[in-house]
Amino acid sequence: MLKFMRRHAKSWIIKAAFAIIIIVFVFWGVGSFRARRATILAYVNGEPIYYKEFYNTYRQVLENYRARFKEFDEEWIKRLNLKQTVLEQLIERKLILQAAKKMGLMVSDMELWETISNYKIFQKDGKFDLKRYQMVLSHYHYTPAEFEQSLREDLIIKRIREIFKDLAQVSDLEAYETYRWLNQKINLEFVTFEPNQFIKEIKPKETDLKKYFEDHKERYEIPRKLKLVYLKISSKEFLEKINLTDEEIEKYYEANKDIFYEPKKVCARHILFRVASDAPKEKVEKVKKKAEEVLSKLKKGEDFVKLAKEYSEDKATAERGGDLGCFPRGVMVKSFEDAVFSLKKGEISEPIRTKLGFHIVKVYDIKEERTKPLKEVKKHIIMVLKKEKAKEMAFNTANRIYAEAILENDLRKAAKKYKKTIQETDFFSEKNWPLQIPHNLKDQILSLKKGGISSPLKSKESYFLIQLKDEKPKHLPTFDEVKEKVKEDFIKEEARRRAKEKAEKTLNALKKGEKIKLKWTETGFFSPDEPIPKIGFYLKQKELFFLDKNQPYFNDIAEIGNKFYLFKLKSRKKVNKADYEKEKEEFKKRLLIRRQIALFQAWVRQLREKAEIKIRKEIL
Repeated sequence: MLKFMRRHAKSWIIKAAFAIIIIVFVFWGVGSFRARRATILAYVNGEPIYYKEFYNTYRQVLENYRARFKEFDEEWIKRLNLKQTVLEQLIERKLILQAAKKMGLMVSDMELWETISNYKIFQKDGKFDLKRYQMVLSHYHYTPAEFEQSLREDLIIKRIREIFKDLAQVSDLEAYETYRWLNQKINLEFVTFEPNQFIKEIKPKETDLKKYFEDHKERYEIPRKLKLVYLKISSKEFLEKINLTDEEIEKYYEANKDIFYEPKKVCARHILFRVASDAPKEKVEKVKKKAEEVLSKLKKGEDFVKLAKEYSEDKATAERGGDLGCFPRGVMVKSFEDAVFSLKKGEISEPIRTKLGFHIVKVYDIKEERTKPLKEVKKHIIMVLKKEKAKEMAFNTANRIYAEAILENDLRKAAKKYKKTIQETDFFSEKNWPLQIPHNLKDQILSLKKGGISSPLKSKESYFLIQLKDEKPKHLPTFDEVKEKVKEDFIKEEARRRAKEKAEKTLNALKKGEKIKLKWTETGFFSPDEPIPKIGFYLKQKELFFLDKNQPYFNDIAEIGNKFYLFKLKSRKKVNKADYEKEKEEFKKRLLIRRQIALFQAWVRQLREKAEIKIRKEIL
């Protein structure tokens, strides 16, 4: 959730990179979603992770990938093991929060309020605006309670990470040895063995190809292919057709007056003098005395805004003269709230003690409770009612066409009766899903049998009716059907085998001291964290840095980018200690951050090893 907010703080929508895109949560259709909404996907030490929580997170991650990468398809989802990865993140989050609870870590209402009120997405004219806060959360399908609980958890996790910051240490010797390793440079010579060099000489026999086909039949399986006819009914089609009476608008207003109720709000500024809740008595008294000195200046008539900018230790509000905006009861911690709500407009409080320290507060406005009049909210009500009616009309239309389609056993005929235009896809497989069919309807569509018609399937603001017009079952082709593909694969694999074999024979001969005429190329100098110049990254790259004059040849043949490489050390550059001394402090800082992350990750792994985790894989 903190990431969710930080993205908005720096051009939140534009930088939508985990900016995670929130979409309407509809995956299992109207009926089946209701049946699954409380489904438990996993237990972590007896605490549940609900399927809804998992799906919301998975959906956000998936949509983010699709927004970034046009080619992101089902193959990528499987390759990244995306569902399992998201579940692992949720399990780790649950473990961290459980550990935090045992430690007694918590976030006060005041800390939560400070965090929320400082996000620009919730501000209007530089101040927190409750109405805007509720509107933004509603737009992204969060209730305030859900959002605040998630944010509170994020703040707790952040606090735990800060504990590990204090635990991590790096000695001078360790820093120097790490610097020396990371900044050493080697220059290699290499010989390239390319499979393409062997392709022309490979002339496979028919028997070889048939055997290869038999040994690798699963590679050539042709997946199930579908052809659909479908009808999309959007609620937007009905908006212009809806006329509302004054009676309907008034009825909605009377039935939902609680929505338009605004509680009493106090608009206040504060000056914060920070002191920890567990600070020594002497420290507390010192800070309190400072607060009283500033209060004395205020009582003499000095400007509150000016003093807030000068003295307040709440950096987020100090530059605004300590302005907290307007807030109702139930937002701040009780001690702060009780004191503030007891003040009259223009009054200044005595120092108020909270977990954050001492606050001096000035109330600059009071907004009494009220219910917004109908005139003020009429446009909003019209929009809400029209959307509700449009959705209902779209759903009813979809159901009527569905009933007709079932009777006729033909979606096209049913659509024609209602003067709706049917669409048709070409044959496609699950891996090549058509863009016009929403991904979140995939499971229902794949479960259809030939001729089968789906019930209305909801996706965003539309309903889809889908009939499986035709299908080609998955099957293994005959050898003759895929002979050319088999031949191509056989030649590629054989060429690869020959290239590697030649490289290995060459390396063995060189180790024995044989003289072989080879075309050696220099890489140029590079360090352990840099790609090998002219080649790229290699999984065993760090092992290359253990080569020396006594053992110049690398023992393995490196396969990089469908080519094979034989490596030999040419020269090495050692680290200059004077360079280290210049960079020492900055390098130690970076190394410390790496150590902090490593310690935190190791701690989470320990939690995982000790935890009792049960996953219902059948519903993942």
